[in-house]
Amino acid sequence: MAENETEVFEAPFHWTADYLYSYGEISRFFREVVDNKKLFGTKCAECGLVWMPPKGYCSECYEATEWVPLSGKGTVIACTYSYQAPGCEVPKVLGLPYVLALIKLDGTDTYFRHGIATDKPTIGSVKIGSRVKVVFRDERKGSIADFYFTLDE
Repeated sequence: MAENETEVFEAPFHWTADYLYSYGEISRFFREVVDNKKLFGTKCAECGLVWMPPKGYCSECYEATEWVPLSGKGTVIACTYSYQAPGCEVPKVLGLPYVLALIKLDGTDTYFRHGIATDKPTIGSVKIGSRVKVVFRDERKGSIADFYFTLDE
């Protein structure tokens, strides 16, 4: 080794941490999913926009929002078939391949990205304009994977 070179010493180190994650002002959304199998959005008290996913404050006029129940039905705005599981729980629940979609739930003004389960995981079984409905898992723990969507035929 040359006089000016230093050999770097590396030692393995394993670290884990447990977290208690707070949903803060959108806690009601997850409570309703877990306790009542219901979806809620938020409506701006000023401009009337209905947000899904819910927000505590409107991004358009910065006013506080109010909770509104949603039917759990909606329309696919865009979709793709995923053959890989990104770092989230939804593909673990639906299996591979699954449909990842941008959904406009009835009564909302925004779009919501989520998974759609289909008994025909072939390209074209879910299309732009397809109607979907929410399905809640039997065991819910307060995550976005506590529910998914299926075709509403």
